[in-house]
Amino acid sequence: MTFEMSRRGFLASAAAAAAGLALSPRGAFAADELVAATFGGTWANVQKQILAPYFVKRTGASVVQSPMLATEQIAKLTAAKGNQPPFDVAMLDEGPALEAIHAGLIAKYDPAKSPNFAALNPKFQGAFGPAITMQAIGIAYNPKTVKTPPTSWEDLWKPEYKGRVGITSLASTLGLAFLLDINRLAGGTEANMEPGFRKLKTLLPNLAAVSANFGAHGALFQQGEIDIGVQNFNFAEELKAKGVPIEFVRVDTGTPAWKTTMHIVAGALKPELAYAYVDSQISPEVQSEMQKSPWNVIPTSSKVPYTGLVAEKIAKIPADLDKMVFFDWAKVNQNRAAWTQQFNRDIRA
Repeated sequence: MTFEMSRRGFLASAAAAAAGLALSPRGAFAADELVAATFGGTWANVQKQILAPYFVKRTGASVVQSPMLATEQIAKLTAAKGNQPPFDVAMLDEGPALEAIHAGLIAKYDPAKSPNFAALNPKFQGAFGPAITMQAIGIAYNPKTVKTPPTSWEDLWKPEYKGRVGITSLASTLGLAFLLDINRLAGGTEANMEPGFRKLKTLLPNLAAVSANFGAHGALFQQGEIDIGVQNFNFAEELKAKGVPIEFVRVDTGTPAWKTTMHIVAGALKPELAYAYVDSQISPEVQSEMQKSPWNVIPTSSKVPYTGLVAEKIAKIPADLDKMVFFDWAKVNQNRAAWTQQFNRDIRA
């Protein structure tokens, strides 16, 4: 069975789940084929070009990688609960990962089945799966149109950027982390987002677009539809490496960041291959390659020192990551659905 046929089979199952129908059995997949969720943008590219070939060489199996937001993964796994899951490996940010654990959607991670797990820095050794990177956000801008490099979130509110600012929706952790941080700076907490929403409403005159996901957000910069906006470090650097006029800066009030993790889905059809896939992602070989430009993925293995743009712009040693701004995702999850509705009504509409 070819890659494209397998992918069509997976997408058909996913569509059925989204429609609330019973998922089709995955018996049609080849016996040595793994199905793994990934994120869009840089992640889809880097895992296709580095992780997939490494995994194939290691196992002799094939892998279908399907890009989707963490919230979409949760929805698909929830719809399939009690049936064969639509994919074997999940890739999640901290908030959705906690939700998946609470809902029983992912399995406990067995370090004995993952030789590279022991080499992770201890703070990245999760009971339900390893942290495969840290994501850090800041401001991306077009240096051709933005002559004075921004230094803080407040720069997004400058009148000269009327109709030229881009952010993402709360379906993306990028958009949620931005809202959480401006809320923090406005005196709010994870239990009270009203200061952040009041602040965000005043940005409306400057907003050109609210992207649904990373891919759409990156396209806005590529097409010249926005000049400045919120962006992930490595996504911005990948665009720059492609020749897009874009620069990334960290804000002076502290860099919001979170862990991105990988998990074995509960009831995974191919659990052994799933472990091999996750363990390949945290191998020093894969993490070393992913840290190189144009990817600039922050490694979590203690065997991979920080180099290149990661060392230049984000962290020289692991302790530097501890200085970033983190949020209580357990508290965030309690209100995320309501905040998303409020955002869609008041900001995105």
